[in-house]
Amino acid sequence: MSKESGKLGDLNSDPEKIKIAIIKAKFNSDITNQMANKSNKRLLELGVKNIKSFEVPGSFELPYACKKLINDFDGIIALGCLIKGETDHYKYIAQYSTYGLQKIAIEAVKPIIFGVLTVENKQQALDRIDSSITYAENAVEMICNY
Repeated sequence: MSKESGKLGDLNSDPEKIKIAIIKAKFNSDITNQMANKSNKRLLELGVKNIKSFEVPGSFELPYACKKLINDFDGIIALGCLIKGETDHYKYIAQYSTYGLQKIAIEAVKPIIFGVLTVENKQQALDRIDSSITYAENAVEMICNY
């Protein structure tokens, strides 16, 4: 069961004191730009004052950027959009970017919020842009409570 957007759990520390990076893939930027904007806006609404944004070429590069930046932040929101095509390329990028992000988060013992849309078509991606609001909420909740 997923958490409803806007329903933040109790926080053990002050969001004003945390430092969050948003790392956005430029591939499918018409989608990822909107995702980054919505995440950033929600973080500000939640009281986060220290937000820094970065861009990488595509979702496959997200784990590398997270690995390089994780020690400078309390947590990261990794944003990307993979739209399935006619070949297996989508499958491999989705699989290994997911694995890479999870591995780095576990090794660093810091939250990396998985905000990579994996969809069949552009309409599905457009329909899921608002998930970025929940990514921001999840980042704050994880950082402030763990």
